[in-house]
Amino acid sequence: MAILVASSLVATVTWTQNSHKAFQGRILFSAQRFPASAKSPAAYTASLRKQSATNFQENKQSKDWKIHFAAFLKSRLAGTEYTLKVYAVDKGKNTLLASFPQFTDRRGQDTLLSVLTLDEKQFGVNKELLMNIEDQGKVLAAGRLKILGEGQKYSGKVNFGEE
Repeated sequence: MAILVASSLVATVTWTQNSHKAFQGRILFSAQRFPASAKSPAAYTASLRKQSATNFQENKQSKDWKIHFAAFLKSRLAGTEYTLKVYAVDKGKNTLLASFPQFTDRRGQDTLLSVLTLDEKQFGVNKELLMNIEDQGKVLAAGRLKILGEGQKYSGKVNFGEE
C-alpha cells in the first residue's frame, strides 16, 4: 500500500481547545508522535509549535517516510469518515497523488492525531506535498511538507547490446 494511515485517533488531549484556536484549519507534521498533554494550555501549544516540522528525510532501508500529524479542523466532522488527499505541489500547480477514505472512532471530531507512511515508489523524492483533510468535499485542514531523499542515480552510460 502506498500510503498507510496506521491509526486515526481522536485527539483526547487536555488542552485541545486552546491549541485548536491557535492551529485551526492547519495540519502539523512531526517525525515523532505528538504529545497528548502538558502542564498548561500555553505549554501544550508551545510544545506543538516546537515539535512541528516541514522537512522529512527518507528512511534509506525501507525507502519511505513515516510522518505523524495533528490536524485541527475548521469545523467538526459530520460523521466518522473523512478523506485524506495528498497533492504534489509544482510551480503553483497541485497534482493529486493519493486519496484515501479514513475513519474516526466517534462522530463530530475537530482534532485528529495520526501517522502515515509515504512510499517512494508512489510519491518520488525531493518533492513538496500538500495534504488536505476533507469531509463531504469541504477542506477542513491543510498543511505542506517536503519529502527529501536520494533520487535514482544514473551512470549516463547507454548499452546498445543485443537485447
